[in-house]
Amino acid sequence: MTLPRELSAQEMAELRAKGFQRFELWLPDLRDPAIRAQAVAEANRMAFADEEDNVMEWIECLQKDMWDHEDGEGGQ
Repeated sequence: MTLPRELSAQEMAELRAKGFQRFELWLPDLRDPAIRAQAVAEANRMAFADEEDNVMEWIECLQKDMWDHEDGEGGQ
């Protein structure tokens, strides 16, 4: 895979006239085995986080007492 060629000044002017703007985006180079392994590991942690850490149980445990005083009792 080669890098794209740079646009000439005329080509850039034409694109700007059509309402386009230049935008550059840098992404992780997944061709690098170390970067790919890191990305896979992070994706797996995200995909299985709620199963491994019982996140939803933790959230529900926190929420059960959160609204106790909403019925007008105590607090305000």
